[in-house]
Amino acid sequence: MDLVDVTKFKWILILEFAFAGAYVSITRGLFIVFLTTSGYGVDGISFVILISTIVSTCVGLIIYKFPSFIRNNVKAKLIAFHGFGRLIWFLMPLIDNITFILFFYSIYMVFSFFVSVFMNFTIYGSLQDQDVKDVLAKRSASGGLSSVIGLILGIFLLAYLPPESKFVYIFSLGAFIGILSTILLLFLNFSCLDFITYSRAIEKPEKVFSTSLFLVILITGGSLLTLMWTPYIITTLNAPDYFVGVLNLVGTISSIIASLAWRGRNLKTLRKGNILSSLSPLIIIFTSVPVLHIFISAFNSFMYTGANFLGTFLFAEYKKWYGAVKSSIILTIIGNIALLLVAPLGIIIKENYLFAFLSIFVILLFSALLALFLIPEVSIIPEIYAGTYSSIIYRTSLIGYSITLQLSKKMALTTIKLIALTFVLIMLYVIYRFLTIALVNLNAV
Repeated sequence: MDLVDVTKFKWILILEFAFAGAYVSITRGLFIVFLTTSGYGVDGISFVILISTIVSTCVGLIIYKFPSFIRNNVKAKLIAFHGFGRLIWFLMPLIDNITFILFFYSIYMVFSFFVSVFMNFTIYGSLQDQDVKDVLAKRSASGGLSSVIGLILGIFLLAYLPPESKFVYIFSLGAFIGILSTILLLFLNFSCLDFITYSRAIEKPEKVFSTSLFLVILITGGSLLTLMWTPYIITTLNAPDYFVGVLNLVGTISSIIASLAWRGRNLKTLRKGNILSSLSPLIIIFTSVPVLHIFISAFNSFMYTGANFLGTFLFAEYKKWYGAVKSSIILTIIGNIALLLVAPLGIIIKENYLFAFLSIFVILLFSALLALFLIPEVSIIPEIYAGTYSSIIYRTSLIGYSITLQLSKKMALTTIKLIALTFVLIMLYVIYRFLTIALVNLNAV
């Protein structure tokens, strides 16, 4: 693509995410509020997230194994998944059965997985590294700005609509806005993706592993914080449900400012956001006044955006080692794995908020330590040592995985043999009893 085409391509992506930001803020962004006000606790919400994430993660692992599905007919597939994912939100508020909520949310998560993969593939496969960083930062800012509008609408509707029908109007409005973002994709040029190939081997896998591990832990901490914060505000601090919308609004405004502030910073500057974001759960648990959580939300969003940029910018640089196809799939799987870790934690922790926020602090702090000691580009120790530590952990994990896999195979074979032996013994006993009864009857005759 020439300069004009690249500029047009980038602006369509930015505008698409602008509409998508408003859509997400008043659908998925208020989904936990929807479940909470419907009477579900942390364990029930976590169960919904767990099952839906397992389904989408399994799909993701299959696609990673067979990535050719991503390369073919990108435009048609992206628009289909993009559009149908939005339509689900018209149905969601009409359902009051947890089984059907779980079913439709699982379908939505699968569609979201494909949308994320195809969008990442489109961005990473069509643009150069600097353009990738530029469009990611601007998409984040535009999505954040539209989220502000969406959240204002969401807060207004939560506060003034009747409880029994508020989410029918909110989710329907969100779905309609989301469809507008789908329409924009019709004007996107996907021709550059026709020449993309995918590599079967990954160069420098230890770096990819370290950054992936960092992102999994970071997103796990951030997602668990969101999961616990909403019911904590509503049930423990007794704030009204629309107050959660206010927190999201302030956090979104902060993330817009953060996107612009962190965009031009080098990777070592971004690690400051990673370190400071770990303080948020401690501040939350020791702040009992709901209004003060507004300032905490602003602080947390600003710092977490910088930490997240650290991971995504590193992947923008790493794509030359393993291609746009696999990079887009890995990035999406990382998010799903994080949610997969969050859900069982939520089920176990339930409403033990002190333990929850202390655990989140430890998780986020661990992600910061990983970046400081295992990622050469941002480590506080010499790069050669960070690279060595990263390689050791990668190879140790690989050996551990291989041993676990072999043991699992042996255990599975042993289990099958035991089941077969048990079945044979049961059949012999049945035959023995049958013959005994037959002989007794013959003697009686």
